[in-house]
Amino acid sequence: MSGYKQWYLTREQVRAIDRRAVAEYGMNSLVLMENAGRGVAVLVRRLNPEKKLVTILCGPGNNGGDGFVIARHLENHGWPVRVWLFAPVRDSTANVLEFGISPDLSADAEANFRILARSGREITFVDSSGPALPEATLKQLTGEITLNECWIVDCLFGTGLDRPLDAPFDEVAAMINAGGNPVLAVDIPSGLDGDTGEPLGTTVKAAHTATFVGWKRGFEAESSHPWIGEVHTVDIGVPKRLVNEYRNA
Repeated sequence: MSGYKQWYLTREQVRAIDRRAVAEYGMNSLVLMENAGRGVAVLVRRLNPEKKLVTILCGPGNNGGDGFVIARHLENHGWPVRVWLFAPVRDSTANVLEFGISPDLSADAEANFRILARSGREITFVDSSGPALPEATLKQLTGEITLNECWIVDCLFGTGLDRPLDAPFDEVAAMINAGGNPVLAVDIPSGLDGDTGEPLGTTVKAAHTATFVGWKRGFEAESSHPWIGEVHTVDIGVPKRLVNEYRNA
């Protein structure tokens, strides 16, 4: 595009934009998550017109919440979806009674988990508080993401991650990379430092990255390029006036 200049956001700027969109502009954080997930679902449909199985791997934070929204919108349009959730267990009798599981999630991720679970979508839950994946889970996950032809959507962790992936997430990331299936990372590949573009440890290697609002600072570094693949910017509805404060900084 003639005259186009790429611009980048640091981890703190991403947090500031989200915070200010809610506090100063009156946006609801659930609306931002809805817009993010719907935008990624549109991208997945474009990248996967053959409607191959989409396996969405969700973590306990808002990146995982995006995954629940993605799954709902893909299912609404007729794409086959499998959802895995890796999170610690929360002591909540009510959730166990309603859903059979009680994952410890961020507030917005919890809201979208409930919507998806109540819609009848099966969610394979893995307690991430253990040091390693149980053998039965390992076998099931290996079969799904390495033996089957599918798209993998990485919703384990977003730009807030500033440390190496803990177990069992490092093991899951390694399995994704060994699987040979195309991977779409949501906002940033899990395990990549959003500010430096350097892997923090085991890192998901994506063919495509759907990043929100603007490119992350680390994407400018050549070291990030083998991990991020082709980058697609997804609009989540943050007012242009707010975004331009950071675009022009």
